[in-house]
Amino acid sequence: MFNIKKFYKMKINKSSVLNVGPNSKILKEYKNQFIKLTPQQFDIAIGLILGDAYLRNRYKKNFLLQFEWKNEEYINHVCSIFDEWIISPPHKKVRKNHLDNTVVTWGAQTFAHSAFNELGELFIIDNRKSIKPNLVLDYVTPESLAFWFMDDGGKWNYNKGTKDRSLVLHTQGFNIEEVQLLISELNQKFNLDTSMKFNKNKPIIFIPHYNYTHFLNLVNPFIFSAMRYKLEF
Repeated sequence: MFNIKKFYKMKINKSSVLNVGPNSKILKEYKNQFIKLTPQQFDIAIGLILGDAYLRNRYKKNFLLQFEWKNEEYINHVCSIFDEWIISPPHKKVRKNHLDNTVVTWGAQTFAHSAFNELGELFIIDNRKSIKPNLVLDYVTPESLAFWFMDDGGKWNYNKGTKDRSLVLHTQGFNIEEVQLLISELNQKFNLDTSMKFNKNKPIIFIPHYNYTHFLNLVNPFIFSAMRYKLEF
């Protein structure tokens, strides 16, 4: 991990702005200390946005990064990586789904900052998260891939005792052309043999069982303990 204080030459610590108003001078000064994400934060953000994270620019200026997951340990882990960019801790959300079952998730977000605008330029077209050519080739690293998988990946077959170690990336939020592009570039960059399958008529990325060991070797150093179950057979 980077030495954050050395990277940003911080003069104001986050602890100084935890209980101040949104328009306070010290909060503005705190935010102005930052210029860009660390290289690791940028790589991880790429993977998170390919997964469930969202980029928002509510005032049509600077973007912010928004998270929401069911796993409290995982969101705490991600928030620790982006700690200096997140003022408020994760908050609990409780809702009823279409089956009237209670669903609990945890949400958090960064503050808006120009440091996130490069990500906005990479992903956002007409206010929609989109996939552009060369995104994977130019920006996705093994660490990005690991966070993408932790976010939106899983087993193809969850039957107990199965010998099928195939995996999937749930890409239902992208259209067929975008998923085809992701598949082509994943295969080219990481020497994989992924293909497209469909879940409820939406495209997903299938990672065949014979790619399991290779995929595991790529992402294993970056898999958080609470998400390791997704790769265990």
